[in-house]
Formats: sequence, structure tokens, C-alpha cells
Amino acid sequence: MKSKVFSLLALALVFTLTMALMPTPSRAEADTATAPASTQDPGFFSVLGSVLLSTLYLPTKLVTCVGTQAVTAVGYVGTFGVAGNYDGKTHGPEMGEVARRSCTGPWVVTPSQVAKDYGE
Repeated sequence: MKSKVFSLLALALVFTLTMALMPTPSRAEADTATAPASTQDPGFFSVLGSVLLSTLYLPTKLVTCVGTQAVTAVGYVGTFGVAGNYDGKTHGPEMGEVARRSCTGPWVVTPSQVAKDYGE
């Protein structure tokens, strides 16, 4: 019984956080009366798809980011001072760029992205 209650509370928390973290349109974007049809707000299914896909994407992105940071740190320490494959420099900048790229970019799937990709 307690595990069901905990599971429901966890699901409610994830849903609430996902809805709270979703980007909201600005007031200028919200005025769809004068906007062309292509910039209208996404529908219900786009928002639902955004919530569902974000709950899958966010943990995956987090694991990828943390894992890449850890592996890159080990590689950087292991090859510290070793000449790289370009202009005699070390691999440090290249490893840093790989680590940075794994954590940048969007962390949630927006309703507009769902609408664009799945054609709602």
C-alpha cells in the first residue's frame, strides 16, 4: 500500500515539475489573433507529448552529461601533458569541448518541437 502511494506521489511530483519547467510563450507570442497559422500555440497532444517525452529525455540527458563528464575527467588526467594529434598541443581542449557539448542544449522537449516533429 505504501509503495503505491509513494509511486503516485512521485508521478505527481514529476508531472508537476515538468509542467513548471516547460517554457511559456511571451505575451507577444501569445497573441494568436494577429499571428499567422504557423505560429499558433501547439495543441493538447503536443503538450502531452512534451510532458511524456521530457520525462524520458531529461534523465537520459542527465546520465549522458554526468557520464561524459566522468569519462572525460579520467581521460584528461590520464593523458595530462601528452602531446595531441594537432600542432603539438594536448588533448585537453578537445576533451573539454566533448564534455561541454554533452551538457549543453535543451533539457526538455517543448510542445512546439513535438508539433513540428510529429505534425500536429
